[in-house]
Amino acid sequence: MNICIVGQYPPQLGGVATYTKQLEEKLMEEGHDVYILTYKQSGTFPSNVYMAKSINIPLLRGLSFIISSYFILKKLIKEKDIDIVHANYIIPPGLVSVLGNLPAKKVITVHGSDINILPNNKILRPLIKYSLNKADALYFVSEKLREKAASLNIDNLEKKSEITPNTVNTDKFQPLKGKKEILTEYDNPTVVFIGNLVEQKGLKYLLEAKKISESDYTLLIYGDGPERESLNSYVMENNLKNTYLMGKTDIPEKIIPEADIMVLPSISEGASIVALESMSCAKSLVATDTGNISSVITNNQNGIIIPPRNPELLKEALDDLVINEEKREKLGKNARELIINKYSKMKIPYLESNNKNGV
Repeated sequence: MNICIVGQYPPQLGGVATYTKQLEEKLMEEGHDVYILTYKQSGTFPSNVYMAKSINIPLLRGLSFIISSYFILKKLIKEKDIDIVHANYIIPPGLVSVLGNLPAKKVITVHGSDINILPNNKILRPLIKYSLNKADALYFVSEKLREKAASLNIDNLEKKSEITPNTVNTDKFQPLKGKKEILTEYDNPTVVFIGNLVEQKGLKYLLEAKKISESDYTLLIYGDGPERESLNSYVMENNLKNTYLMGKTDIPEKIIPEADIMVLPSISEGASIVALESMSCAKSLVATDTGNISSVITNNQNGIIIPPRNPELLKEALDDLVINEEKREKLGKNARELIINKYSKMKIPYLESNNKNGV
């Protein structure tokens, strides 16, 4: 089949870009021709990657991307004989895929904030409903996200939707082998966060937990985003020791195995890929009960779950793991086993359908 994937793509960071890359690799491994339609980025990319221009001005950015990417997609469908357009995220990618009744099957994967947060906007809500209604198939990375979509009264939701959990490459994300090469300068245990620095990641609660901590650890925050300045100000104003904003990283598979503890303090989440990556590396993970976390982690067996927006309980969970290396190792070992057994094989329903039909 000829498949066009629409959405974020590395080196963009975040779960959607990671998923898009995994999807591309899986489809190509199965022998399909794959084309990527993504946002304009600097760098060198393979010939199958097409980039839509956008005007870098609020309000105009999304609209200009929609217009630009629609005409690129229309041309790709005709010239490459595209069978399936697989959009990742509802707006703009999903909206672009369903505009104009283009002659290809339209699939939208819903990832998290696109259904948890965007529908709260009165302007975006009807566009989201339109996109989901017009799609031929909908994939949700967790059941909770499908339940959220149900509240929007989407036509034929049960019939045309499936749950497709996020997965992780367990060969790429694996326990540390040999000596550390990156986090070598820290003598005390390291607690690591990796993700976009946005409000829904709950990083202010992580810093509050660090402020009242009773154990000695180094907190490393990898990522960038609109919250960077305020987070840095908090660190400086409260004189938080051993707390560093490290900037973006494109090598999480090297950093995570060298961490002692991974943390995900989100107040809103879809289905966290970095959580799966952390567990795949046999790391003890402290995560808030958002998104699909409670369906992945069994508390105190393969990770620690705490309520969101609770720096006191976050502090207690981190302090406990900092001083209890044996517990860290036990949680990490169990986490790795879970990932290998349940979250190492990507589910792509239209591939399974074709295989059943002998295609």
